[in-house]
Amino acid sequence: MKNYLKQFSYAFVMLLVGLCPMGLGMVFIGITGEKYSVFIMDLSVFVGGLLCVPVMKTQFNINVKDVFKMPKSDELLLVISMAVIYTVITALTEYREVLSEPSDEIYTLTDWIGSGVLALVSEEIIFRFSMLTLLLMSAGHCKKIISFIVVSAIWAIIHFGGTLPRFIDIFIVGIILSIIFTKSDNIIYCIIFHSIANIAIYIISINAKFFADKIWLLYISIPLFIVCMGTLIYIIDKRKIVKD
Repeated sequence: MKNYLKQFSYAFVMLLVGLCPMGLGMVFIGITGEKYSVFIMDLSVFVGGLLCVPVMKTQFNINVKDVFKMPKSDELLLVISMAVIYTVITALTEYREVLSEPSDEIYTLTDWIGSGVLALVSEEIIFRFSMLTLLLMSAGHCKKIISFIVVSAIWAIIHFGGTLPRFIDIFIVGIILSIIFTKSDNIIYCIIFHSIANIAIYIISINAKFFADKIWLLYISIPLFIVCMGTLIYIIDKRKIVKD
């Protein structure tokens, strides 16, 4: 237990390393104004994610190349399918009221780059590659579950938008990403899932009228997501057995 608490302190330090550039981002926003505030914050977190990589390598002997691997085509297809399906589930549950009253908001190039690339890459490096990896170094089965919960809860709190459904949604995604990363040892899958989910919610919001009255999609999407995730875990585990 003492060793696990030590790893937890290391994980917390990595969280601070990853988020510290946000302070500079806030200062920059104060100087330049609010126009590109979201993009600036996404960029500052991206810098924080990049800072985590050399720290993990030098201080904990974790090489980023070990988790940035070429995806397997069948596993990649399942991850993409899961991301799209989960976004549909989210749209029909958490964002159902938004779909019924769609806005005319126009997303800029910086919105797409910030949410679809910068923010998610940095978050996966900070939370999955850094924090979760450190916690799992000394974790048995029970502590592994605790690690999933802790990292996902911290991630959800940072994203907290003021509503319980939003917190639950982010927390569940965090658990899903933690399982994918732990099973595959490949952060690329987490980045792809995260990216597609972020971009897909923009696309769904633009086409809100189409999804607003399609609640029947929810009853198809939930079991389909479970099947896809179960298949992904089965394929990964089977390949590990063959490899060993």
